Amino acid sequence: MYPLRRIAAVMLILLLAPAAPVVQAGPSAVSVTLRWTAPGDDGMVGRARAYLLRYSTLPITEANFNSATPVGGVPAPGLPGSTETFTVTGLTGNRVYYFAIKTLDDAGNWSALSTVATYSSVTGVEDLPGVLSFSTPWPNPARGWLRCAFALPRGETVQVDAFGVDGRHVRRLASGWRPAGRGEVAWDLRDDAGNRVPAGVYLVRARLGVSLWTRRVAVLP
Repeated sequence: MYPLRRIAAVMLILLLAPAAPVVQAGPSAVSVTLRWTAPGDDGMVGRARAYLLRYSTLPITEANFNSATPVGGVPAPGLPGSTETFTVTGLTGNRVYYFAIKTLDDAGNWSALSTVATYSSVTGVEDLPGVLSFSTPWPNPARGWLRCAFALPRGETVQVDAFGVDGRHVRRLASGWRPAGRGEVAWDLRDDAGNRVPAGVYLVRARLGVSLWTRRVAVLP
C-alpha cells in the first residue's frame, strides 16, 4: 500500500507553444490544450492508474474540486516523467476557466491537487473591448464569493491581490499574461492559507499592464 503523501501532484499548465489554446468560431467552440508530466504510482516509481481532470468557472481548491465539472476521455497515465497533453473542447467563449487534475494510484489513493491552470477565452475580434478597465467587485457586500470583471483591448500581464485595509496581503487572486478580451477574477473569501477571512472591509488591487485599480469590498460574517 502506498501512502497518499507519496503520490506526486502534477504541474498543470496551458500549452502555449507551439500549439496555443485555440479559439474557433461559434458559441461553444473554445478548446484548450493542457500539458503536464506524468507522476509515478509511488512518487516517480511505477505507473499510476488514472487521472481525474476537472474544470470550473470559479477558482479550484481542494475544498471544491469534487464539485467542478469532470472531463471525460483523459487517457491513463503514461510512464513516470513522460509528457502528457490533453485538449478540452466544447467550452464557451468570453469566460475564464480553471483546470486542475488529480492522480490515482494502484492502492486507490488520490494525489493532492495539481497546480491550477487558468484560461480566459475570447470569441472573436469583434468582441474585443476598446478600453482597459477593472470593475467594482460584486456582490458587495459579499458572503461566499465575489467576482471582478476586467477588459483588455490587447494582451497584458494581469495581477490581482486582496489586502486588508491595514495593507496586509491576504490572497493572490490572479497572476500572469492574459489575451485580449474580457475576463473575470473570483475570490472565495479565503486567505493564502485557505482560511475564511474575518468580516470587514478589504481592498482588491488589480494591475493590468502598467495601470492600477483599487476597489473596496465589504465581507459579511
